[in-house]
Amino acid sequence: MRPLTASDPVRVGHYRMLAELGRGGMGRVLLGSAPDGRLVALKLVHARLVGAPGFRDRFRHEVAATRTVSGAYTAAVLDADADAPSPWLASVYVPGPSLREAVRAAGPLPEQAALRLAAGLAAALLEIHRAGLVHCDLKPSNVLLAADGPKVIDFGVARAIEADGGDQAEASPLAGTPGYMSPEQAQEGPGTAAGDVFSLGSVLVYACTGQGPFDGPGIAQALYNVVHAEPDLAAVPGRLRPIVAACLAKDPKQRPTPDRLAAMIGAVAPATRPWAPAVQQMIEERRAAIARMLGPVAGPPQTPTVIDPVPGPHGARRGLLSVLGTRRGVSFAGGALAVAVAVTAVVIVAPWSGPGSAARTAPQPSRSAAPPAHWQLRGHTAAVYDVAFSPDGRTLASASDDGTVRLWDVPSRKQRGTPIRHPDGLNALAISHDGSALYTAGDDGYLRIWPMSGRGRSSGFETGLGPLTEMALSPDGRVLATSNSAQSVRLWDLDDGKVGPLLETEAGGVEALAFAPDSRTLAIGTTGTEKNLDTGNTQGLAQLWEVYDRKKLGENFSGHDSWTQGVAFSPDGRTLAVAGGEITRLWNVSRHQEVGAPYRCDGRCYTVAFSPDGRTLAAGGSGTTVRLWNVADHRQIGPTLSGSNGVIFSVRFSPDGRTVATGGGDDTVRLWPVPGKG
Repeated sequence: MRPLTASDPVRVGHYRMLAELGRGGMGRVLLGSAPDGRLVALKLVHARLVGAPGFRDRFRHEVAATRTVSGAYTAAVLDADADAPSPWLASVYVPGPSLREAVRAAGPLPEQAALRLAAGLAAALLEIHRAGLVHCDLKPSNVLLAADGPKVIDFGVARAIEADGGDQAEASPLAGTPGYMSPEQAQEGPGTAAGDVFSLGSVLVYACTGQGPFDGPGIAQALYNVVHAEPDLAAVPGRLRPIVAACLAKDPKQRPTPDRLAAMIGAVAPATRPWAPAVQQMIEERRAAIARMLGPVAGPPQTPTVIDPVPGPHGARRGLLSVLGTRRGVSFAGGALAVAVAVTAVVIVAPWSGPGSAARTAPQPSRSAAPPAHWQLRGHTAAVYDVAFSPDGRTLASASDDGTVRLWDVPSRKQRGTPIRHPDGLNALAISHDGSALYTAGDDGYLRIWPMSGRGRSSGFETGLGPLTEMALSPDGRVLATSNSAQSVRLWDLDDGKVGPLLETEAGGVEALAFAPDSRTLAIGTTGTEKNLDTGNTQGLAQLWEVYDRKKLGENFSGHDSWTQGVAFSPDGRTLAVAGGEITRLWNVSRHQEVGAPYRCDGRCYTVAFSPDGRTLAAGGSGTTVRLWNVADHRQIGPTLSGSNGVIFSVRFSPDGRTVATGGGDDTVRLWPVPGKG
């Protein structure tokens, strides 16, 4: 969620607006409240679409048809107004992550959850097609994982089927998303019910593997793959593989109908918690965020409270609902619901003595595992995917899925200036070695360069890779590496602005990038796997590439029980840390041998970093904690750094090694003092 700004509408129809949920090709989606208190997801159509000939009539017709869709697996449309200055549509709000968000955060779905997803999507298409609609844009971001099962959303590009009973929808050329559209759509044909089934098959492949079956290094390649390439389904679980293969038949006549698809899937075991624990946690976090936003606060919003850090004997945190309420407070004045959102709040968290305690405890000489006090930097309204320190360590930049970069003054722990805003969510950032420029990469597919002053416009260019997920800057400051969710890494020459070579890992999607200190070697963490010949187990892998010769160096680094999601070189370049599954391994780069025993994360490992002196290793992940280890003896340093309410996506040391910064799924940046560093 993103806070509303002064230019946002306070009310649309009879719905009061509370926050922004996201943006898409058809318009913005806002969180609204109905007069009876129900929460709705309200889509406001882009102004540029309203003036198109016949748009309002078409919108009115589509809404009328869409409102006839009802069932357990679609987000029901509740209301709409095609005649408003900005036409809008309100549907049931679903407090759950999209399939895309869930897989990115928690990895592919296990087989039973994927079967449940398949059954739900088949039922959803059956409901949609019975209402005389085709979806035309079924993709991972249009499937929400709710507590009771999947929900298909966004009929923004759906077209009502003609009254003559034909099964073709009037769709503009290339309506849909490359990589998830059907071959007939990719060749500028109309969207059909059979095309939705093809898209369903592609969505299931993504759910099971973390990448689409037709991903490519650009739109043109993805479209070519959809039409001509046969997907690799080896990583799809055995029970689902024939089902997915049938959906992905190039000939639409060979694809099963939704009811036939349901019969192929068969009965799915009932479950009160249908998703993996990490996904269930994401659902609970969405609910908690809504509860915080709607929780009443006495009186008008106050200045955010700062709590002095005081050590205590337990790892519990002091209650912060009143503090959080000042950031997203709701007050009642004159019968009107006023939603107040402060741009920035900084909270210093202190352990306390336990539930029911009214006062902080005095410092106690204890050797308990209580985490050290830390600072929370608040302002983002969605997951923080990356953080980076400036070379002098005085500024910390954070990139969020809310589409903003925020710059923080580290000594004062206050936000510097106004947020840098993007048209879409951000996944990665880097700061130039002279501290003057900020590089950002996000879902809009553009590599952007911003002045670190926070003033002025960005420069940049479209990469042709689609949404950018990872970024790394070479230590010499000359080369920038970016990647998409497929197996492509693009290199950019920052000296002359020229496009560099494209690396194709041929080992699945790219999950992590890191340059060696010599700037000539690039480590790539991938979703690829290979079989261990000794044990027969399938293991995740990472690769090393020579940057300028575009050559893969040596054998893969493997041994993980799942794909690799974090890579980092030691400062001397001799050791590579690889995080994947629930462990982080250290490898001697020249000998290609593992160094010592692996380090275990609390849950899935997502991110790893060496301290500037190379003596300390930090790793974090789905366990909402960060652990610090002494590299020499593999012993943990100090207590576990806990306190996050979401997955740890990024961990970075300050240049002096005294502070660790983290970004995670709970929209909060945290600063931790490193034990023993003063």
